[in-house]
Amino acid sequence: MPADSASSWTTVDDFLQSGDSRAARCFRRTQWDQVCLTASNANRHLECVALDQVTSGLNNVVRLLEFSDRSRWGARVRIKIADDAELETEVATMQYIKEHSDLPIPRVFAYALDENNPAAVAYMLIEVLPGIVAMDALGGYELHRGVIPTQYRRQFYRSVATCHVQITSIRLPKFGTIVRNREGGYELGPLPGIGGPFNTAAAFFEAWADNVKFKWDNETIGRMMQRGPIPAEWMISIINKFPSQIKAMASRLSASNNGPFPLCYDDFLHSNIMVDENSFDVTGIIDWEGACTVPWEVIAFPEFLQAMPVSFDLPQKYDRDRQPLDEGVRQTWRERQEYIEMVKSAELEDHLLSTCLSSNKNQALAYAYGAFTSIGKLGFYDRVIEQIERESWNLQNRTGCRPGHRPNYIGKGIPLVEGRGVESRKWLFH
Repeated sequence: MPADSASSWTTVDDFLQSGDSRAARCFRRTQWDQVCLTASNANRHLECVALDQVTSGLNNVVRLLEFSDRSRWGARVRIKIADDAELETEVATMQYIKEHSDLPIPRVFAYALDENNPAAVAYMLIEVLPGIVAMDALGGYELHRGVIPTQYRRQFYRSVATCHVQITSIRLPKFGTIVRNREGGYELGPLPGIGGPFNTAAAFFEAWADNVKFKWDNETIGRMMQRGPIPAEWMISIINKFPSQIKAMASRLSASNNGPFPLCYDDFLHSNIMVDENSFDVTGIIDWEGACTVPWEVIAFPEFLQAMPVSFDLPQKYDRDRQPLDEGVRQTWRERQEYIEMVKSAELEDHLLSTCLSSNKNQALAYAYGAFTSIGKLGFYDRVIEQIERESWNLQNRTGCRPGHRPNYIGKGIPLVEGRGVESRKWLFH
């Protein structure tokens, strides 16, 4: 969370009058005197007060606390009433990262997993990191419309690439979420909506296919496709078939069927990345809800470098060389290539992340996986399947590598001790 910055914080009165209504209700529901009491007990019984500085995001309200020695913590309160397992997993993930990595994330000082406590809310007391949220820097969204200013992008991307390598270098032997066990150590727990933990990539993809639910029902898809380039029933068929197609090829999707598997940061957005406002060097990464280990094939670029795969998109948006006609998309493609080179420069033990990001097949699968699972985007999932099949066949012919086995040139993972701006359009066609 950000340190004191005029563009990150607002007063309590302004927040309650002009902020999101859900966030305002959450703020009023919170017993701040009890939050301060918990903070005091966790910090040598120093006197603690809640300051007149508040900010909020999609899921959390954050208020600054100050102690009698002038040190400050952040109280991050969950807006929605959610399963306590979500917060428990996020806390465990942050603690594990602190113990196993130099990645700059907030330290967790204390927490309450649900509303059944004197503060009446689920909350986390965390370290205040230096810097400002990248989205809010240099005038924020009102001035830059959520885009990193051009003159700062190269340094920002380079710093993010270093963090990206650090995140995916945290590897565990199974697919799942990080949780605490009874002995105080760490283990892998189930993935929300999927189950597990899973020992192999094939088992992960099979479970995903068996359990995933598309965001929109057939009737809604039909309405969304009223002016689409193909009949609504075709799109409905494409979407309904995608999970079973993934399941049918589950054993062939990953070059690394067995662990260790990389940690994936689910909300890799510049609204969750802290930077030094003068240099745009990353000073911290916040909001770790949803983090879990996943196959390399669904590791994607940060959200601000996302680009729709050619196979998923409308063909008329590309020239005969399959290059995008839109200059903005062309620029994103160029920046993605620069980012890959930055990742390569940051990699030490292996080149698994840069290899993953360089693969059109992997990135098509990663995009389709995210679009289907989280966003509910309409698009040509069937063409993504065709691309995966075609490029997998070509790779096998070139390398002689059997499905589910890593080609020698990719390298090997180094195991550790086990222990998304969000797109505004929900459909492709408009």
